[in-house]
Amino acid sequence: MAIPRTETTSSRGERSVAILFDPEGSWSLAAIEGIAEYAKRHGGWRLLCAPRDSNGKLQLPPGWRGDGIISRFLSHQSRRQHLAYKIPIVDLETLTPGTYNPLIANVVTDDEARADLIVEHLLSLERDKLACFNPPHPQYSQHRVAKVQAKLQQAGHECDLFWKFQDKVWFKHDWESQQNLIRKWLLKLPANTGLFTADGRQGRLVTEWCHFLNLRVPEDLAVLTGDDDALLSAISSPPLSGIVLAAKQHGFEAAALLDQMLDGAAAPRQPIRIQPLHVAVRQSTDILKYDRPEVVQAIRFIRENASRGINVSDVLNQIPISRRSLEQLFLQTIGHTLGHEIRRVRFEKAKTQLANTDMTLERIAASCGYSSASQLCRRFQKMLGETPLSYRKRNS
Repeated sequence: MAIPRTETTSSRGERSVAILFDPEGSWSLAAIEGIAEYAKRHGGWRLLCAPRDSNGKLQLPPGWRGDGIISRFLSHQSRRQHLAYKIPIVDLETLTPGTYNPLIANVVTDDEARADLIVEHLLSLERDKLACFNPPHPQYSQHRVAKVQAKLQQAGHECDLFWKFQDKVWFKHDWESQQNLIRKWLLKLPANTGLFTADGRQGRLVTEWCHFLNLRVPEDLAVLTGDDDALLSAISSPPLSGIVLAAKQHGFEAAALLDQMLDGAAAPRQPIRIQPLHVAVRQSTDILKYDRPEVVQAIRFIRENASRGINVSDVLNQIPISRRSLEQLFLQTIGHTLGHEIRRVRFEKAKTQLANTDMTLERIAASCGYSSASQLCRRFQKMLGETPLSYRKRNS
């Protein structure tokens, strides 16, 4: 480890900051983008992003003389190593909160709000059984799982946990034994189960096993992940539903907090909690469990084509049924009209793109099926009472 630096040499506005976490996955990349955006807005920041030693391990280079660190502590040891630099640190994890230290602040996802979204979506699936795939993992505490389990119990539902023993027992198994335990557990789950996993990697592991075991997703097992990784979702079969986190805002707020600490402020005693955005509903939980195939066919067509600017007539052209009959079925089954469903799907896509991309309003409007940016703005005013840009600022 480099020799700890004991004095700050840079002046206000010239910040030398190290980002000490792997830029892997959608969340990490978006968080780094948020840090970089803050640095750009405030000028004079020099970012050292994910430096590594000769063995490929994340490590500050010898002789580095920086002002602050943004990291993700995965162990008490890494926390101690960071503190040895005696400079302000913002930690993006809560695995090792330890004793309060005025040099360490936490910016984290609000797990209470995340659990609310998970439970709400799981219960909306109306499954006969609920389960959680929770193998011990060095990057995720069981705290996230416990939050979901507690909320399900409060709602009168039990949750079957994959792993119920001490973490050290799991890690004593070799890889092949671990996979065999996963296989046996999945086979024991009854049909029509709703399952939650901590992240996209675990979600994809589950869907891969379902493929080998001839379990249908989502018909036999609906799979929801605790975060939304666009790449892992895309390569999963079927694509994974997940909780969309405000990762870019996470990074931006971490940089802002570090900036305050570099100006002499002590770290807050409580973590700064970032609200998750919403559930990205994809095929891994999109069961479309309706008795009438015409309703299922209509919903699938709308979700696949709403962004192309379709209207009710386009839906009716796909389904051999009269408009009046289909509208009645839709109202009885879904609770709203075909036109409402088209508008809802477009609007949800627009909200997601505003929160997670830097696309212009014109591009978002075109990609979501709106005739113009003005039409998109009118829709936001009607639905949320604010402009698309104010929504983006609030959620990105």
